[in-house]
This record gives sequence, structure tokens and C-alpha cells, in this order.
Amino acid sequence: MSKPNSKPRKTTAKKNPAAKPVVKKSVLKATAKKGPARSKATSTSPRLRTVPLPVDNSAHKFVLQPFSPATPTEHTPAFEFLGELPESYGTRRLFLAARDPRWLYAYWDFTWQQLRDAEQESADGKIFLQVFIPGQERVQQIHIFPGSREWYLPVHRPATTFQAELGYYRRDGSFHQLALSSEALTPRDDPSPNQEVEFVTIPFHYSFRQLLDLVRSQMQPGESLAKALARLQREGYPLPFPYALRRFVPSGVADRILDYLGGELVRRIRVGSLEMTETLRRRLLEMGSSGIPSSLSSSPRGRDRSFAMHVNAELIIYGGTIPGAKVSVDGKEIALRPDGTFSYHFTFPDGRFHIPIHATAPDGEEKRSALLSFLRLTDTTPGVDPTQQPPLREPFGRS
Repeated sequence: MSKPNSKPRKTTAKKNPAAKPVVKKSVLKATAKKGPARSKATSTSPRLRTVPLPVDNSAHKFVLQPFSPATPTEHTPAFEFLGELPESYGTRRLFLAARDPRWLYAYWDFTWQQLRDAEQESADGKIFLQVFIPGQERVQQIHIFPGSREWYLPVHRPATTFQAELGYYRRDGSFHQLALSSEALTPRDDPSPNQEVEFVTIPFHYSFRQLLDLVRSQMQPGESLAKALARLQREGYPLPFPYALRRFVPSGVADRILDYLGGELVRRIRVGSLEMTETLRRRLLEMGSSGIPSSLSSSPRGRDRSFAMHVNAELIIYGGTIPGAKVSVDGKEIALRPDGTFSYHFTFPDGRFHIPIHATAPDGEEKRSALLSFLRLTDTTPGVDPTQQPPLREPFGRS
């Protein structure tokens, strides 16, 4: 046993590098009480400042200066904005163009005041636009107003040359011309008289550049590549690819095929591609396996042959209005296409028919109407049968 007054024995502990240093609380308390001597941990601790730092307002160190580019931007030139376009330039010119084989379009460049002055100089206060065939009769005459600038005129004369003039009647009855248009030719309304068909074989594995380099030396001035290839193949020119020789169809058979397939299509060319496609489909179904109708093929000489004919007619009513309007045929509303056009398809038996058509504006404020009358009288010789038709209903309004 140790004595009570004896001092504790000092022990020496080996340093362990992995062990953390142990700081006694008594030592921390003693250190905190001392003023000047502070440990590194307490000297860097943040303290709350009670008095704000002084701010020097005269320095203006971070004030941004206004941006001034080195090169000033150029002003917009005067020709970039020439103002609003006028309603008319007052050139006193008249223009005429063909819209299709049956309609003309006229436009005149007169100011309102110019037309107003012409009205005051006329005998009856009216200005007229008239269309005529040069050297022949007058076809149309329309009374126009100073606010008018253009007009569509129905002429229903394909392949015809027209001319228009704008003017008024003097007090002595003579016509004073204000403007005269140039001549306008309406296009044809039938197939071209040139029925020559030209065939050419163009190999798909040759590029157009290769074909051009191949026949460049044989091309004639102004001749296209396809025309040159067709001519060389027709003349038997040796080419490094096989090509089909041209086959000729006898002219008589070609004319009959054109009349059989093209005649009715030409008459319906303005009713839309749907009816034309359906007509062609029905005609092709009526053909035999040879591709030519039996009535068009000729039998060998010396054999019996049967000669027959069949004919029929159908009625198609078509037209158009603005989208959203309502159209009724004989009191029954019909559906319009998205562009406002419509068509109605009937059989057309013998008899007289009166078909009323009414159109109402989308707001119901305006109405338009038309009455179409048709008469069919068929007279045939023995051996003529009616052509088979699709199941269509008979037109109403029979009288």
C-alpha cells in the first residue's frame, strides 16, 4: 500500500500516430480566460460587427458608363420605305388576258378622278367596257363605275382573239375611246391536232450528265436531250444500252380510240378529275383483254363480224360559292367541298327537267338562285343499245 502523502508516480505513454490528441477542458478554460494569448481556432472565428463600415459615395468606382459604339449605325435610306402603294397610278392603260377557254380578265389603270371626269363628259354619265373580236362584232359591253378596277367577262369562244376598249358615248352618239388593250387569245378547248406520239428509252442507270456527254456531238441546235435520244433511237443510232424501237398504231384505230376515250372526257373537262377518272375507269372495264373495245377492232377479211353501237348520257351539275355557304338543289341541301365547289351526278333519260339551285350566304343575309332546264330526245337506228351506267338516280323536276 502507498503512503497518503506520497506523490503520484509519473508514467510515460508511448505516442500512437493514429490516436487523436486529447485536450483537457481545464486547459481550454484557462486559455480562454487569458486576454492576449488566443489559440488559432478562436482567432479566425467570425464576430458580429456592431458599427457599419464607412462608405465613400464620392468614389463611384462601379458605375457603368453609357455604351457608345466606335462606328455609329447608319440611318435607313429613304428608298427603303416609299410609302403606301396607291390604288392606281393613272397610266390610263387597259389590260386584257384569257383566264381559260371561255373567260377573259380585264384590268384598267385609271384613277377615281379620271373615271369621274370621263363620266361628266359622257352623254349619259356612264363608262363602258366592251370586248370585241378585231374586225368583227362586239361580244360584251359592261357598264363600270369609278370604283371598279377589274372585271371577268364570259365569252365562251375558245381559240378566238379578243380585244377590249374602255370609253363612253358622246352626245352625237359616237363612242369615245379612253383606252384600248392589246389582243388576247383564248386557249383551245379540245385536244391538239398534233397527234404524233414520240417514244424514247432513257436508261435509269445512266445519269443525265452521262447521257448528255454520250450524244452531245449528235445533238442539233436547240434540241433537248430527250428529243435527241428519241431521234437517234428512231434512226437506229448505236447506243451502249438496249432500247425499244417505236411501234406505230394504225391511224384509223388510233382515231377511234381517241374518240371513244377522249370525246366524253373533253366534254367533262371542267367538272373535276374525280368524274373524269371514274369515266375512264368505266370505259376501261368495258374493254376486252386486248385493250381495245370490241366495237373498234376489225375482223379479218372474209369472216362474219358483228357491228354494234351503244350510246348514253349522264347529267352532271357543278358550280361553286364561298366556303361556309349553304347550297340546296330542289330544296335539298348538298355538301360543299372545302373550297366551296360542288357537283351533282345524275342519269339523263329522255324528258324535260327543271332543276332549281339556291345558295345562301353564311350569315343568311344574301341569297342567289338559278334554274337549270334540260331536254333530251333520243332517236336511234336499229342495233344501237344504251351504254351501261353506274347506279345513279334520275334528275328531279321532270315535267
